[in-house]
Amino acid sequence: MNSKLKYFAFVFATLFVLSGCSQKASNGLVAASNLKKLGVEEANLDRIDSLIATGLVNNWMAGATALVAVNGKVIYDKGFGFRDRETKALIRPTTEFRIASMTKPIITAAAMKLVEEGKLKLDDKVSKYIPEFANPQVLLSFNEKDTTYSTVNAGKEITIKDLMTHTSGIGYGFADKRLAAIYKKNGIPDLAVADSIFILNKVKTLAKLPLGVQPESQFFYGLGIDVLGAVIECASDKKLDVYVTESILKPLGMLDTYFFLPIEKTTRLAVMYGETSTGRLERLPVISQGYNVNFPIAGAKTYFSGGSGLTSNVEDYAKFLQMILNNGSFAGKQILKPESVKEMTTNQIGDLNVGKNKFGLGFEIATIDGLKNGAKVGKLGWTGAFNTMFWIDPERKSIAVLMTQVYPAIHKKQLFNQFEQLVNDALDR
Repeated sequence: MNSKLKYFAFVFATLFVLSGCSQKASNGLVAASNLKKLGVEEANLDRIDSLIATGLVNNWMAGATALVAVNGKVIYDKGFGFRDRETKALIRPTTEFRIASMTKPIITAAAMKLVEEGKLKLDDKVSKYIPEFANPQVLLSFNEKDTTYSTVNAGKEITIKDLMTHTSGIGYGFADKRLAAIYKKNGIPDLAVADSIFILNKVKTLAKLPLGVQPESQFFYGLGIDVLGAVIECASDKKLDVYVTESILKPLGMLDTYFFLPIEKTTRLAVMYGETSTGRLERLPVISQGYNVNFPIAGAKTYFSGGSGLTSNVEDYAKFLQMILNNGSFAGKQILKPESVKEMTTNQIGDLNVGKNKFGLGFEIATIDGLKNGAKVGKLGWTGAFNTMFWIDPERKSIAVLMTQVYPAIHKKQLFNQFEQLVNDALDR
């Protein structure tokens, strides 16, 4: 038997069928007792096993977990491979993943709780809470040699809704070289960090820097949800981690979702790997591309990044997704009002587009022109930079979430596309 076949066999030998939420009805998600009653054949779900195992053998990742549920019934909940390949530590039901931008929908939901409480309005100007955002400027010209620039006045002030829809004009440095240089010079991080800094302080500095584009002129992905996190702190008079835990995580029973992992759970964190152009999967050093991959378990633990800071696992995150699918209800609790969920899950960017799709408050919304991989119109979804993804399918009454830990991930699109296609095929056959 060649080395790849041996590894393939080992991968299947180390398969873990996870069972945290799938055995506890009180969690709001229960294991499907009869797949056929849901119109699903187990053999079709087995194709997901093969996809993940193939990804492990081909060094797309070291380990992965995935969960699929229909009508609140979990039909697929499995993990393959390693949390730490070098020490042979296997993926477990409690393995924690850095979910990066999958943090954004949760923070948006927390902000919507403040809207429900009357402490925040979608059309409020951000400067109402953080005065430094008054009189915003937009980048006009930029000199790469010395990072000097010129600006023009923004046509309007940024609103809370602009932050939620990524139409504020605030960008990400990794997506715009001009902003990258300006942010670096001013100490603005793109991602969560382990440094002894605070989100509100950094956001106040960011407020004085130029926008990448005019507000509401286009979907311009960036640090807007980090700003929203700072607004939440101001409006709630609580630290972001405290308010998010009290308003969203604890009511949902998401007891394994944190900005920074407590000491007793630090050994659950999946190791971060990176794909190389030569087909290797390499363990990333602690500091990679200027980013501290150990931020959830090391350092000052003071920077609560609303756009990228949470760690979670598939079973915890599935609770949040099921709540959205249930119009704000989960396990007998009304977490968000149905009206809030409707605002989050309907087009809020008008004639603007995200590729061929639309955007609500925290979610991309599939349109007929943007459909792929067997998706249905109205599908809600997003991904995380470190190779995590999810979607909510209102038509099929289903949710799905996949978590690995790879950055950069050369085969991310291939993995995500095939996973989505296989899940949709299994539900439709």
